Amino acid sequence: MIEGLAATGIGAVLALSSPVPASAANEGDHWITTANCTADQKIELHLVNGAWHDEQELNPTVASPGCEFVLTDNGRRISDTWGAGSGWWPDSPGHTICATVYDYNSQSAVSGVCN
Repeated sequence: MIEGLAATGIGAVLALSSPVPASAANEGDHWITTANCTADQKIELHLVNGAWHDEQELNPTVASPGCEFVLTDNGRRISDTWGAGSGWWPDSPGHTICATVYDYNSQSAVSGVCN
């Protein structure tokens, strides 16, 4: 009985000491496409100040004139470009980052995920 308990304790310690979480919410590439604009909303785990947290960026891949690429954090604009990438932004606890692509040529807007 004690041997089984010791083995269970060791397994629990190994599981708790895993350096990288297995997955994060909405992690991956999320493509946002309008008639004239396309962007890749990337959400990845990054090591920030010794801990793993989600970060995300918005990378335009088709940026015709009239395409605007916006990231907001809790409703406040943190990146607003007309074809450049946003750079990485932390969406750790206390942050909710959303991406939107505005296509002024087709008078449309498409939102990505909020994380």
